[in-house]
Amino acid sequence: MTMLDAETATTPVRPVGLGRLLTLLLPATTAMYAAFNGVQQILVPAQVEAFDPAAKVTNLAVITALAALASVVALPIGGAASDRTRSRFGRRSPWIVAMSVLSAVLLLGMGLSTGIVVLALTQVAVWFAANLYQGAFAAILPDRVPVARRGLASAVIGLGAPLGIMVGVNLASRVGQLWAYALFGLAFAATSVVLVLGAREASSIDIVPPARITRRPAQTLRAFFEAFRSRDFGFAFLSRACLSLAYFTVSGYLFYSMQDYIGVANIPGGDVAVAVSTLATISVATWAVVAMFTGWLADRLDRRKLFVGISSAGLAVSMLVPVLSPTWTGMVVYSVLSGAFIGTYFAVDLAVMSLVLPDKANEGRDFGILAVATGLPQALSSVVAGVLLIAFDSYVALFVFGAACAFAAGLLIMRIRAIR
Repeated sequence: MTMLDAETATTPVRPVGLGRLLTLLLPATTAMYAAFNGVQQILVPAQVEAFDPAAKVTNLAVITALAALASVVALPIGGAASDRTRSRFGRRSPWIVAMSVLSAVLLLGMGLSTGIVVLALTQVAVWFAANLYQGAFAAILPDRVPVARRGLASAVIGLGAPLGIMVGVNLASRVGQLWAYALFGLAFAATSVVLVLGAREASSIDIVPPARITRRPAQTLRAFFEAFRSRDFGFAFLSRACLSLAYFTVSGYLFYSMQDYIGVANIPGGDVAVAVSTLATISVATWAVVAMFTGWLADRLDRRKLFVGISSAGLAVSMLVPVLSPTWTGMVVYSVLSGAFIGTYFAVDLAVMSLVLPDKANEGRDFGILAVATGLPQALSSVVAGVLLIAFDSYVALFVFGAACAFAAGLLIMRIRAIR
């Protein structure tokens, strides 16, 4: 059975021990985001600069783009392949365990890289494996969480993002390079195994497989992306893509923004890595406080779309603060505001995405495609940021562009009809 077979399977009803599931999802999500952000925001920029300081902006853009393109390919494949996996351990669990362990090994390879080419190749491999993992991991929400509790589940899973960022950037900036990579990999694999063993997935052996239909390659490709026939799915994808482009355009170059825009002399202690981790800590502290409350409130009011719209507009405003005040104080204010609004966004984002999936039998595939709305902008953001920096010779352009994209995300999400 191939991952592109026709979709006629019926997804079984799975018993959900929601408290245990969410309790174990949080550390696994935290470890995943810690690895992604500690590596991308601290470790890789520092390695790239050490290898070739003069070409650091260009080299980082190329590596980030290649890794993000690997993510774009891997995310829907991971979701679709897990949709069709039949084992007594379930559909998602085998992928979660195998890809987390493989990612851990590859992360150690990044830490041992001796040149820019080796670093680029190993990061692409890590991002591919980790996003195969994420494609299967993301499908847990529509698989095993009732619709009425998805705001809460989205908030808990969303809380793993700020916690992961905080742990990731602080660990990466305060321990040695190889130790940081090793610890990220160990945490990633260990929390994934605990999740699979502690919240066991039902067997998928008895799930009726999709009927095999012979198609031409062009027809097969169209069938894989048939979710875009849904108007609401399309708007959800575009909104998430705009928000992600805003976020990655700014956060992907925060290390260099602090170094070259704010200025090392204006940073307390003059340590760029510690400054970035401090800002991230401030942001995620606000994020964590806001996320749980807004997820619960969105469920209670049944107004998830409204919360996403407000948070997108608020993030746009927060990105203009460093433009008006290019100081350490301005960056602190930006971190507080962006943390609050991005926390609101992630508290309800997954719930909104899970409610626009048009095909129950292919939720993993379609959720993976929606996750591409994060990976593709990440790939484009490095190119966009490089073009903006070359064209305008100023980091102001990054913040203004990010604000425009975040505002567009809010307008697009309000076009969805099926969700309040």
